[in-house]
Amino acid sequence: MIWLTMSDWWNSIQKGATDAAETTKLVSLRTKLQAEVMYIESQIKGALQKFGTDVFSHMENNNSAQVQQHFTDTKREVDNYREQVAAKNAEIAGLNRQMDNVGKDPSAPGAQQGMNNIG
Repeated sequence: MIWLTMSDWWNSIQKGATDAAETTKLVSLRTKLQAEVMYIESQIKGALQKFGTDVFSHMENNNSAQVQQHFTDTKREVDNYREQVAAKNAEIAGLNRQMDNVGKDPSAPGAQQGMNNIG
């Protein structure tokens, strides 16, 4: 029969509390990033809606130069937003990997994946 000493028991409780705190921190960071992604996605939607209203009259008047200019400007703006979303989603994936590894032996294979790139 294995007997835990008081020290082993206390260390186990401390490790559990430390792991819980780390997980809470990572979940908080992930939630913040997810909210930022939602905000950026709403910015994309707004840019596309504005494009539609801005371009409609130019299309009615067959002003293709203005239509093309609005398209180019809006595409640049939307592409920039999409890059931001992709970067934040990569950070979220890194946080998910970190959460998967909370409490695991850091020297175990794969335990350090996703530890970089989190700011």
